[in-house]
Amino acid sequence: MTRDERGRFVKGKSGNPAGRKPRATEQDFLDLLKDAVTEDDWRLVVHRAVDQAKKGDPSARKFLADYLIGPPPQRHEINTEKPLLIWNMPSVTD
Repeated sequence: MTRDERGRFVKGKSGNPAGRKPRATEQDFLDLLKDAVTEDDWRLVVHRAVDQAKKGDPSARKFLADYLIGPPPQRHEINTEKPLLIWNMPSVTD
C-alpha cells in the first residue's frame, strides 16, 4: 500500500488491494461445505439443474445463469406519469 508524504493513499492505488479476508467463522463453514460436497456430488447437482432448466424451471435457469454469467445489473424504471419533485439544495458556498 503506497502513501504520499502526508500519509494519504496515493491516487490510483487501493488501500485494500486484497479485499476483505473471510472471517474465521465464514472460512470454517466454507471448509465444512467443501468437505461435505464432493466434486461428483456437485457435478450431479449441476446436471440436475441443467435438466430442470431445459424443462422450463425458472429457479434452475437462474441458478445456472448466476453461476455462469452473474446476476444481471439492477435496473430501476422511472414512472414519468407523475411529475418528479425536484428542489434546489443549498450549496456549501451559499
